[in-house]
Amino acid sequence: MINRTNFLRLNNTKQYTFRITKYVCTGAPYKRSNLHYCKTILRRNQPTMINVSLTVPEEVYIGWVVVKLYYKFATYQPFLIDAVFEACEYLKNRPINPVVTYVKDIMQETAPSLMSLCPHGHTPRSVPAGEYRLDITFSLHDNVTAFAFETYIIARRKGIIGSMIEW
Repeated sequence: MINRTNFLRLNNTKQYTFRITKYVCTGAPYKRSNLHYCKTILRRNQPTMINVSLTVPEEVYIGWVVVKLYYKFATYQPFLIDAVFEACEYLKNRPINPVVTYVKDIMQETAPSLMSLCPHGHTPRSVPAGEYRLDITFSLHDNVTAFAFETYIIARRKGIIGSMIEW
């Protein structure tokens, strides 16, 4: 189980820190789901959270998750991570995939009601400092979007030396 104290301690041992600044739900209204509300919850000295109420009026046996990472140069440009996985299969078998595991850990900390508890996964040794946007889309078996949101993240490097040296 990852709790706030362990998350902050793991984040503090790295040569960089992440701070989620906001969440933005995108693509609403959805064809086969009803988004009641989507709010960013800013908390002092704690991670930013997302509060979502969503109704999907059908049973979901196959659900796809699309994860795309963008880095902000002048505008947000695609950056290294582009993953697609079947959510139900992932929750059953938990394959070893550092990208998916890292996104799952972020989701576990910021939206715990959407995830079941698991041990903490892999994190990269170094990341470039700057602004990131993580787009996550949940779609149904026929590729219809059930829910989508963007996570805005700031990565800050600790120390004086630039973050691209170890990249």
